[in-house]
This record gives sequence, structure tokens and C-alpha cells, in this order.
Amino acid sequence: MKMNKWGSKSIAVLLLASLAAGCSSGGSTDGAGSASKSSAKPTGTLTFWMKKQLFDDQNKLIQERAKQFGVENNVNVNVELIAYEDFYPKWSAAIESSTTPDVSFFGYQEVGQFYAKNVLEDVSDVVKTVESSNGDIQESMKKAVTFQGKQYAIPFWTETQVLYYRKDMLKKAGFDNPPKTWDEFRSMAKALTDPSKGIYGAGLGYGKGNSDAEFLTRGIIWSYGGSVDTKDGKTIIANSPETVQATKFIRDIFLTDKSTPPSSVGWDDSGNNKSYLSGQSAMIFNVGSLLGTIKKDNPELYDNTGIAPYPAGPKGTFIPGISNNLGIFKDSKNKDLAKKFVAYMVAPDWYKTWIEKGAPLTGPIYSKLSSEPVWQDAKNKAFVDSVKGFSFLGYPGEYNPKAGEVFNLRLVNDTFQKLLLETSYTPEAAVKDLQTKIEETYNKK
Repeated sequence: MKMNKWGSKSIAVLLLASLAAGCSSGGSTDGAGSASKSSAKPTGTLTFWMKKQLFDDQNKLIQERAKQFGVENNVNVNVELIAYEDFYPKWSAAIESSTTPDVSFFGYQEVGQFYAKNVLEDVSDVVKTVESSNGDIQESMKKAVTFQGKQYAIPFWTETQVLYYRKDMLKKAGFDNPPKTWDEFRSMAKALTDPSKGIYGAGLGYGKGNSDAEFLTRGIIWSYGGSVDTKDGKTIIANSPETVQATKFIRDIFLTDKSTPPSSVGWDDSGNNKSYLSGQSAMIFNVGSLLGTIKKDNPELYDNTGIAPYPAGPKGTFIPGISNNLGIFKDSKNKDLAKKFVAYMVAPDWYKTWIEKGAPLTGPIYSKLSSEPVWQDAKNKAFVDSVKGFSFLGYPGEYNPKAGEVFNLRLVNDTFQKLLLETSYTPEAAVKDLQTKIEETYNKK
């Protein structure tokens, strides 16, 4: 699972639905829409930068839908499907040359960063209108793009990190169900571990670039009542008894129980995937892309794979949220058309089809779509059920650009890697050092 890397660099966003006109056109949800088609020569161009999806069907549907919008509104729609890693240089160059796209994909962390740079359009009125026409957008997803009570993007889809577990391995070890708490996870991981057979209960990793670990560690720390961010956007609260307790818990899985593969301290994001696919790890945490791969390439493993939400800690279940959005730049040359286009892209019937083509990786923004049959499937349900438990970078405070920078610098991974490699390095010392590093990042101009 990857997170955007843009730190404090300036980039931008653009988005959403032109109110009455936007939702009447976007509200038509068959392929053609309700607007009359014009045979006149297109009078302009709308540029849309979209993240290239893992599933080709979704990419084709995006292109078809955009083309149809162009037909109905007498404009050319230029769709660019862009690999996630390639967005930053394109955004940066476009902003510098004042040639930004009309509509663009953004992760919630960019929305926060660009809001702070005052380059995003306030689209609160559009969110309200879209909801009044299409139903409620899930609160946790709106929260991720809300600053001082206003929305600066419209959610487009969500992704969720869940627990993958080998049902056959758990059953052989005497477990009928996945762990519901982190303490159960630890005891089950220990029981599942058999180094003589190359099997380990917990496929956790801490390589430098490992975003899975950065997310997972936060989820565990939050569930113990700790944080690696601030309570108010300014005051760092990482160095707390609760964070130390969570840190000890993670260390003990690695060093006391030895429930993780020996190479896991150096894993990148692909490490836990490979470990699970090979049968080395019985339990890992990942998003829905892995399940799609297993379903396609390994039917036997698919049948033996169970999916469950994050376990709970002493303070409950906390899940690191991933919110993907469409945004509009303040200096967009086609603001009204951009708003109309975004409303068209979230019209429920078409949107429902697009989301389900990517299930369970791409989850719906609308609460009502979570009850559709595809999401009630035993392997998909945990993905949508987890959304209500989302927390975001910066927790318990709001997301802020510095929280994104702390994530992008992988300060948490670095600290835990040192903790797991140097036996004399204590959890108390690790958390104290982490506090110092985070303070330095927040104080840096």
C-alpha cells in the first residue's frame, strides 16, 4: 500500500460539481446520461488527470464516462491516466507554468497540504448538493478533506488495510476465528510460528520505504491510546506511556516471540505480499489489491484466505484511513465545467458499476452502496465495515501538512527498525527519540 510522497512541496488540486446543472447532468447514471447530445463541433477542452487503476476495466470505464460527458456538453475531454509515482513532477511543472489540469486525483494528504498553501477551491456547497441528490457520503471520508468546517475536495473512493489470514493454518493450530484484539493477534502469531518449517504467524515488516508498516504502526499505537502526531496541530504528544506500551507490544512480537520472518525488518511494501503468497506468513495486513491478485492467480489460496478488520487495542479499533479524491484548483480556467464533470463522475448508478469493478480495492463513498451484495461477500465485507473506524494522519488532531511530512520521512519506520535491530535500545528511548524527530520536523520552516 502506497502513500503520496509530496511532503511540503507545492502541488494543487481541482474538483467538483456545479450545483444545479452539475447534479442534473451527473445524476443521469446510464452510460449516455439525460442531456441531449450535440452534433456541433466541440467548443473547448476539459483536462482530467486520473490515477491509473490496477484493474483495466476501471480505466476503460473512466475513459468512456469522460468521453460521454464531452458528447453531452459539447467539449473535448482529455483524460490522462497517470501512474501514482508520476503525479508529483507533473503537478509541480503544471503549477509552476500555470497549466494545471481542470480536474485531478488527489490523496487526502495532498488536499491538506494544498489547502494550507491556499490553492484549492472550497467545494462545500458542491458536497452538500451531491449528497442531497445522491445520498450521504461517509462521514470519515468527508472528515479527511474538511478544514475549518469546509470541504476542499470530494471523495471519490476509499481503500482499507485489513487483516489477511490463512484459514487452513489457523484451523490446524486450533483457532476457529481470526484475532479480535491485538493481544489475541500476538498469542495466535506465536502459536502459528514454526521456524523449522519456515512458517511465521505475523508478516510484519519495517523497511525504510514500507508504507504498510507506517500505517499499521499508527493503527496499533492509536488503539493503545497513543499518537505519533499532535493533539492540536502544534503540541507533539508521541512521548507518552500509551505509545511506549504499544511500542513494547510490537517489539515483543519480533524479539521475544520471534513470530516474524527473519528478513522482515528490511521489507519494502511488497514484502508482506510475497511472504503471504509463498505461505511463509499466516497473517498480514494489506489493502484489497492483494486479494484481487490471489483470486486471479491462486484459487486454492483464495479459498483458504480469510479477511477481517483490524484487531482492537485497549482503547478500541483504530484503522488508518485512505481517502482518494477529486479536486479543483482555485485558478482553474474551467471551474464551472470542472464542477459539473465531477458531479457526473459520482452519479450513483454509473459510480456503483465503476467501484464494483475494483472491489474490494476501491470502496464506495456513499453509505448506501456499502450494503450492495458485492460488499456483503464474506471476503469483501471487512473492507467497507472498516471505513467507519478510520482515523487519519495527525490523529487525534486534524490532518496537517507536517503530519504528512512525518509520514513521508518514515520517521516511525526508522525508529522501529533501530529498536528491532539494536537489543540495547529500549522502547522508552525509542519513543523519546521519535518525539524529538517529530518536533524537529514540525519546527522546520
